[in-house]
Amino acid sequence: MLIDESDYYCIHVRKTTEEPTLNNLSQNQNQGVPIKFELYSSTDNAWTMAEDDNFEHPVRIIQEPLDLITETTIRVPCASSAELLSNTGRHTVVPMVTEVLNTLNIPEHEHQSVVNKLFSAFVESQDLTIEPDNIFVVGIEHVIFRMHFVNDYQMVYGLGFPFVPATASSIEGLEEVSVDGLDGTCVICMENFGEDDFGGHARRLPCSHLYHEDCIVEWLETSHLCPVCRYPMPHNNAD
Repeated sequence: MLIDESDYYCIHVRKTTEEPTLNNLSQNQNQGVPIKFELYSSTDNAWTMAEDDNFEHPVRIIQEPLDLITETTIRVPCASSAELLSNTGRHTVVPMVTEVLNTLNIPEHEHQSVVNKLFSAFVESQDLTIEPDNIFVVGIEHVIFRMHFVNDYQMVYGLGFPFVPATASSIEGLEEVSVDGLDGTCVICMENFGEDDFGGHARRLPCSHLYHEDCIVEWLETSHLCPVCRYPMPHNNAD
């Protein structure tokens, strides 16, 4: 039974390169800094056995693979990251980014987060001299979160959930990450990594997905699969 539905956005920005071709080289030279926007969609389904506990203890969360909805590229007329970080550059970039976000129907309250992360990427690339194959990629994930109520574990097993725990040694060996200054949300508890209630530590799985330490330890003691991508941790099930 569906008891709640909401949505949220995850924003990721990275600098990467594209393999240049002769046509690409001639078309892109001196045309400015390319910024590529990629809009993805996904659905998280969670099941809980406690209908009245504010959904804080889901039995299982399954995140569907991300679907690429659309992508678009703009070019900012700047010659370097230093120029991008100038007042003139900012006054040029922000309206162009806002126009794209409006076209993609991204809620206005998410715009500042996109701008902030984009300029953080510019800061990290201050020594960059613009070349035709350099590109900043803004990944925007629109996730619909659906909470369902089940009244016994038999129903959960009937949904085909693989309740096979990870080995204790693989859990203990997870990379520990400090949450100080860490941006983002733990998809298990849906709380920010900076929340004080979680002891200041996160754990990273081999697939690179990051969770609060307490959240992922409890999760892996039940299921050996990553909540996001279903990466299989070591387990003792022969199957």
